Amino acid sequence: MLIPVLVLKARKFAVLYTMGSVFTLSSFSFLWGPVSHFKHLISTERLPFTAAYVGSLLATLYSGLSLHSTILTILFVTIQIVALLWYLASYIPGGTTGLAWLSKFFGKAVTKTVSSSLV
Repeated sequence: MLIPVLVLKARKFAVLYTMGSVFTLSSFSFLWGPVSHFKHLISTERLPFTAAYVGSLLATLYSGLSLHSTILTILFVTIQIVALLWYLASYIPGGTTGLAWLSKFFGKAVTKTVSSSLV
């Protein structure tokens, strides 16, 4: 049902998805308390995620609302989804190791596919 919106109105979908992500992140502040949640997000182990996720949120909104660039918006939404997966995997024991292995596996597969198609 959302496929036409994704194809025809990619920027609109990305902006609405990003706003949903902002509200979801804000809801954790209400559950944990704003100060406690903020301290958790800027802790040394969570700071890379926080920088990647908040940066991708802001970049998605900027490219979708100010630049009106569909390509950049899709790129930043992709980064936003990867950062969210990274965040979720960090709460699962062994999740970051598994995510690193999976990304290495897919990276090799993509490299092999691209190099064989270029030859």
